[in-house]
Amino acid sequence: MSQKDALMLADELVTQTIMNNSEDTIYFKNLDSVFILNSKAHANQFNEKDPRDMLGKSDYDYFPAEFVDVAIKDERSIIASGEPVLGRIERWDKPNGETIWFQAYKYPLYDKQGKIIGTWGTSRNITPLMEAEEELKRLNIQLREANKRLENLSIRDSLSGLYNHRHFFTTLEELDHRLERYGHSYAIILLDVDNFKTVNDTYGHLFGDAVIQWVSNLINRSTRLEDLCFRIGGDEFGIILQDGNIENARLAANKLCTLAREHSNNDDGHSANITFSLGDASSDEGTGAKIVYELADQRMYVSKENGKNQVN
Repeated sequence: MSQKDALMLADELVTQTIMNNSEDTIYFKNLDSVFILNSKAHANQFNEKDPRDMLGKSDYDYFPAEFVDVAIKDERSIIASGEPVLGRIERWDKPNGETIWFQAYKYPLYDKQGKIIGTWGTSRNITPLMEAEEELKRLNIQLREANKRLENLSIRDSLSGLYNHRHFFTTLEELDHRLERYGHSYAIILLDVDNFKTVNDTYGHLFGDAVIQWVSNLINRSTRLEDLCFRIGGDEFGIILQDGNIENARLAANKLCTLAREHSNNDDGHSANITFSLGDASSDEGTGAKIVYELADQRMYVSKENGKNQVN
């Protein structure tokens, strides 16, 4: 056997070995996109027992037309330009409802003179990878939702459902930064339930908890959507009016005071007259959240000293 014949035999053996053993599908097509050579994996994909059974057929014999139209468009482009299509992700929805994902590489097929006589390509089934990516996306969504719930729990008071003490002061600091940068003012209202210790001592802590919840609901119902409501601690509550001023705060505080007088009751048959002492302040009156808070706090205690059930 001549060296030339030996090389040709070696080439043929290599080609056969690859075509019969590659897990990736391999195909060769003529200029009309008709199969002229197929790997065993390619034939197995379509339940063809012998790759030669695919000769003379095209993708239209195996895939939906809308899938094939895209592939034909790729092949026309490759034949015209000589440029390959690399790493194309393709989706095949089979009649049985199964979805198969491929990563495809498509190249021009040349004869010995360097003329393009068709196309060839290889594709890898990446369905497990795509399913893993989808599962990872789903888990990431669940993780974000869980983190969001945890974050919400970390800034919420469990009894009242309002924002908690820590979030109150964090929000004030953020509003101070916004004030410095954009000049947006804000106002706060501090509210203390009058004689709450007496209510607890008289009716018990369960009833006291019910009062806290009643007050929280009243605050939520009587404030604007953009207002932020807090249980600062014990029987003390806070409301932050974003983009608010002292006039807005005073109107809101008086509204709360009036509503408490009108709707003070309970569901246990007890008679408890629940009223509030309130103080308000705005960022226009002081520099920094600490000063604004202290001013509102002082006014709230003036309300208590002046007989309670009022706003200062």
